[in-house]
Amino acid sequence: MPVQFINDAEGRPLFVVIPYAEYARSSLSTTECEIAASPSLLSPDGLFIQLPHGGPGAQIDLRQFVDAWTRRGTISVLAVSKRRQTYASFEGEARNGLDAIVRRCFLPDDSPYKNTMQATTAVVDAFVETGIFSLSIESMPGYYRPVQCIRINEENAVAFLQQHGRPTHPLDVHDFVLPY
Repeated sequence: MPVQFINDAEGRPLFVVIPYAEYARSSLSTTECEIAASPSLLSPDGLFIQLPHGGPGAQIDLRQFVDAWTRRGTISVLAVSKRRQTYASFEGEARNGLDAIVRRCFLPDDSPYKNTMQATTAVVDAFVETGIFSLSIESMPGYYRPVQCIRINEENAVAFLQQHGRPTHPLDVHDFVLPY
């Protein structure tokens, strides 16, 4: 079977071109193919997401993240709001977007990476890979156009916390989503 790989500028596979008949016979879904083509930032045990731009050992503890989101109880969707700007420059609704939350809650206060975008495509993909979150494009208050969002699946979130337990050091829900 002739297969063609199309690589990105860094030589990593970006696309695989196969004959349609082979695709139609394939048991792999598009999502499975995408996951297989790129390294995952989700830990093998499914409890952490590595932050490649957060410094050595930087990661999101999914028990803390899911627990804080479910305890907050007032939101079902977050704008990803990834920004190439200083943390202090986040204003309005963007202060409660995924990128700002990750910088605020999962990097030390004195981290030199606080002003570096954390909610990269690979990090967002890892959230979706958990099965607890889905990716969407939605209109959100405070944004002038529809934006990329992650939406929580409450049932999967509850099942995740039942399976893995609540965190020993829970996040303050008022740090997770800031009051206005």
